[in-house]
Amino acid sequence: MDSRERYVRALTFKGPDRVPIMHRTVPGALRKHGAALDALYEKYPSDALLSPATRGLFDYHDRGRGDPFAKGTTYDDWGTGWRYTTSDYSGLACEFPLADWRSLDSYRPPDPMTGEEGVRYMEKVVQQDGHRHFVCAFGGHLFQRMWFLRGYMESLVDLQEDRPELYALRDMLVDWILRRTERWLETRVVDCITLGDDFGSQTALMVRPSVWRRFFKPAYKRIVDAIHASGAYASFHTDGHTLEIIQDLIDVGFDELNPQVTLMDVEALGRKFGGKVCFRADLDRQSILPWGTPDQVRAHVQRMFRAFGGFNGGYAGYGSVGADVPLQNIQAMLEAFAACRYDHVRGAS
Repeated sequence: MDSRERYVRALTFKGPDRVPIMHRTVPGALRKHGAALDALYEKYPSDALLSPATRGLFDYHDRGRGDPFAKGTTYDDWGTGWRYTTSDYSGLACEFPLADWRSLDSYRPPDPMTGEEGVRYMEKVVQQDGHRHFVCAFGGHLFQRMWFLRGYMESLVDLQEDRPELYALRDMLVDWILRRTERWLETRVVDCITLGDDFGSQTALMVRPSVWRRFFKPAYKRIVDAIHASGAYASFHTDGHTLEIIQDLIDVGFDELNPQVTLMDVEALGRKFGGKVCFRADLDRQSILPWGTPDQVRAHVQRMFRAFGGFNGGYAGYGSVGADVPLQNIQAMLEAFAACRYDHVRGAS
């Protein structure tokens, strides 16, 4: 089977030959490892088609977080100010156009089609590929964009107070995301739309589960329903300890989840949610990937596979490769992914 079929079969629990792989590369890793990393990626290729320009998901060619190479404060298309200490990681939002709610009535988001050439670029790459790989495009942020505009602490207070202005901002952002999503899906070559919002700290959800369900759950449902109506799959990335909303994300209809599973009980997650949703389970990038041995990395991958891969599918191999991850650990991770064959666990529960 080709890579696209392999990924779809894992998402839909229809017995792929092995675990599909999606590469995740932080820019600093490319600068550190160079051709050696490229050689590993060539030997163990991603089953998801990634942008050759960014090595990440296909996205609009806009300025969603300012210019990471700029000195001082740089501004994104939304008017938020950012500061960067390195281009390897996301910057720090430091100026917020909606810090005063009185600015909301006159505020206008950027045209959703800003950077649309990114869609055309994706179509060209898919055409060259012959659509043999799984195509995933980024749909946008909701919670994160909200606090990029309003401020983090201010947004948390607004959520607790249930302020009507926040609902107006939420609906504006959902409409914006839906317009971009429609454009991606109009191409008829995007297999999956990924949304991303970090909702957890190291130990807990950032908002109360009841608040999340009241405010965010219906918004994500609107977006996921639109994705499914076009025949595509929906994926959700969220960092932090998010156990309390995993079932809600499944209820919303996400086909794939990419949570930071090692901040939670991996085996308990597998027992409770395995077979209900495909886990693109993020390997431990805080300890095992950067500081562990290759044998520990291999054992870590096997742990993920045992937790989530016993359902004739349900697991995709994924580990974030930063500049702090040694080349031998990247190799061990990719080798371990390639060795995870579903026929070894088919029928397990």
